[in-house]
Amino acid sequence: MTTRRDAGARTAVSHYTVLERIHSRFGAFTLVSVRIETGRTHQIRVHMASIGHPVAGDTLYGAPTNITTGVRRRKSDPEPESITLDRNFLHAAELEFAHPRTGKQLHLTAKLPDELTGFLTRLRTKLEN
Repeated sequence: MTTRRDAGARTAVSHYTVLERIHSRFGAFTLVSVRIETGRTHQIRVHMASIGHPVAGDTLYGAPTNITTGVRRRKSDPEPESITLDRNFLHAAELEFAHPRTGKQLHLTAKLPDELTGFLTRLRTKLEN
């Protein structure tokens, strides 16, 4: 679970495509699609953190627990506005593999869960007075 090239380390290959750049009141975020050629433990998490872009919600690999605006919406607010995610922002939108018994290629898709679409909506929402 590292990007270092130690003796005996196994190769892990990930390809990513930027889908959207989000400039929000909480900071800059990038929504990406990642296709992996290998299936190493924590592969996407390790690769994204190694290039300075940890997966949102992934506190193990460097993402903050609470993402704040750094600004209080009203002077009476005790804390700056924050947003949290109780999980990693990872979703298997597509999986393709050979069925273990028949060998038939299976292609499965799943839409983004409500928890993650809600997080994106909150990031995209502009600050209102």
